[in-house]
Amino acid sequence: MNTSEVYDSDATFDPLDMVESILTEEGLDFERTPEGDLGFALSGDWRTYEMWFSWRPEGECLQLCCALNVQGTGTTLAKERLPGLYELLAVVNQHVWFGHFEVFRDVEVRDGGYDIVFRHTVAVMPQDRGSVASSAHMINSAAEAVDRFFPAFDFWFKGAISAQDAFAACLFETRGEA
Repeated sequence: MNTSEVYDSDATFDPLDMVESILTEEGLDFERTPEGDLGFALSGDWRTYEMWFSWRPEGECLQLCCALNVQGTGTTLAKERLPGLYELLAVVNQHVWFGHFEVFRDVEVRDGGYDIVFRHTVAVMPQDRGSVASSAHMINSAAEAVDRFFPAFDFWFKGAISAQDAFAACLFETRGEA
């Protein structure tokens, strides 16, 4: 790889404009933050999820994040339970094709408040200009992963004894409708 080539980035290119068009077409409200992120809410199987896109031209990457806001998070977590949470993350992430889950620690909460965040990042080269389809795929992938694994994290935060017990909460598949 030749890193000595000078890269000419197009400062006018903003993939968040594409994301706005998708959200508008889907009838979803969104807001651009002063930092340049684009936030919106998406209804899922378990709750309405807070999602946001960030575009970083210096890294040529578009990132989608989703806070799970699992019941009981944002509060302090006993330090002896953290290894189990990291084990659960490792088990869950083995089953995620696009993106990953991670622990977000709120440093503003004394002793740290914890939440689970889903992140998915794609490289968007100016010559590719991304596509509406790839941005929509990011949203769909995040929604599917969060809906599929939310029960595992919820069960763990509600006191599951082990990561394996918590993971078992998301393994079942419902057939039909009640």
